[in-house]
Amino acid sequence: MRILLTSAGTATCVNLIKYLKKLGDYVVATDINAIGYTAGSLLADKFYQVPLATEKNFVEKLNEIILLENIELLIPINDIEVYTCSKDINKIRCQCIVPNISTIEEIRDKYVCSCKMKNIGIYVPEILSVDNVSIKRILRDRISVGSKGIVFLEIGEKCGDFLEKDKFLQRCIEDGKEYTVDILADGKGEPIYIVPRERLEIKSGLATKVRISEDTLLIAFAKAILQKYKLPGFSNIQFIKDRYDKYWFIEINYRFSGCGGATLAVCPDYLMKFKEIASGTLHECSLNARVGWGSVVTRYYEEIVYEESIY
Repeated sequence: MRILLTSAGTATCVNLIKYLKKLGDYVVATDINAIGYTAGSLLADKFYQVPLATEKNFVEKLNEIILLENIELLIPINDIEVYTCSKDINKIRCQCIVPNISTIEEIRDKYVCSCKMKNIGIYVPEILSVDNVSIKRILRDRISVGSKGIVFLEIGEKCGDFLEKDKFLQRCIEDGKEYTVDILADGKGEPIYIVPRERLEIKSGLATKVRISEDTLLIAFAKAILQKYKLPGFSNIQFIKDRYDKYWFIEINYRFSGCGGATLAVCPDYLMKFKEIASGTLHECSLNARVGWGSVVTRYYEEIVYEESIY
């Protein structure tokens, strides 16, 4: 299959390039940086520099590449790119599996999404309408990417005026273990894989060591959320487990996970099933077929050299 990926500078894109090429796919990558200034630009079969997803001609530029390279499937990588592609899905000249824009609008607002989770019985850290300096808290942006914009507040530390439309305050879950649930769903949002992984080691905000966990409770929570939100293709849901083994909802991400390569490493059919969804050849299959439950997956850095001509 001929596949176009965005954000070649991210570990997410590099992971997908690596595993798609193992399957024999022709992979084209894009990024806002020039060739050689991201690892993904050198690992892909072809690379193109494109504007930011917030620019008006982003989708137009992708379509030029799609037609030039005979692309069959577009996989946008970061949140803003997924959002833009969903908004302009009818303009994209190849298959692109993303949630509809109304679903994304609700999920990307972390305050609204957290309130919806409470309504379906998922545990959510208490949302505070008034500051409470007697407990630890986190101040969050309503719309943000990953952990960006989060401020941790200790006992006695005032957060100031947080009652802004773009922020909200939550009780902090102390000494918790973080979990990400990687999800692959068909075109109707029915899950094919629901794979929880525990974050064992984090460096600079990124998981570098994880354990693949067949946690039936997390899988059940994910199924309940997928009944509320139809999320075709890739998505992931983050939870934190407290000292009493209670799981608390953090957020939903409507994209492939930053450490999703760990799931690809232990699920040999994961990307093949995704391609079958895209091509319309997916047959009925059981949930979580061939998963390496209990595996510990570690990540490492690797150098790649671009020999730039300097005049």
